[in-house]
Amino acid sequence: MESLTITHPEWLQVKKDGRFSYGYNQEWYHDDWQRLAGCGPTTATQLISYVQFRDGLLDKTDSADGEAALKRMEVIFDYVRPRFGGGLYKTQWLEEGLNAYIADHALPYTVKMMGIYPFTVCRPPLQQVVKFIKQGLASDSPVAFLNRHRGREKELSTWHWVPIVKLMENNDDVRCVVYDEEIERTFSLQKWLKDTMLGGGFAYVVRK
Repeated sequence: MESLTITHPEWLQVKKDGRFSYGYNQEWYHDDWQRLAGCGPTTATQLISYVQFRDGLLDKTDSADGEAALKRMEVIFDYVRPRFGGGLYKTQWLEEGLNAYIADHALPYTVKMMGIYPFTVCRPPLQQVVKFIKQGLASDSPVAFLNRHRGREKELSTWHWVPIVKLMENNDDVRCVVYDEEIERTFSLQKWLKDTMLGGGFAYVVRK
């Protein structure tokens, strides 16, 4: 089995309220609306935090500090804002919001995205999606994944954003590892792409 992963997944593994967590959790927000609809901002925060840790723009020794992660989540929420009635259900909204944050803070990055249409005939083939995710992971960036419908993948939640930290390929499947609600989960990208009824999208951060 071949695999590709971000170099330091431990930078997204934190301690919050006395608990160890794989990734950040929207349940950490203080406001009810943020907790309900905050998966997009939470995932966006992990993307931008990781590349800043990587490039020395944030102190890596503080990467496990859950309270510091929450402060960054609060700031990002004002840029990557969920919409009432559906949350952050378009990949381009994460791209636009995170690029606005990057511009306002004079950071040397931009966001690349790939949308997955609800209609099966309009979707890119599996290998094109795999190539996009590999480009993100190979550049040492987590890849944000918008899943508007999980299909038959029980490890996924419908209408939800999570960061992909690892991709694994064998002869008959492609699987992704994500951090979701403080847990490390694995799902079949191939099966999701085939079965999802509403599509979704992917995005990652690169240096300009």
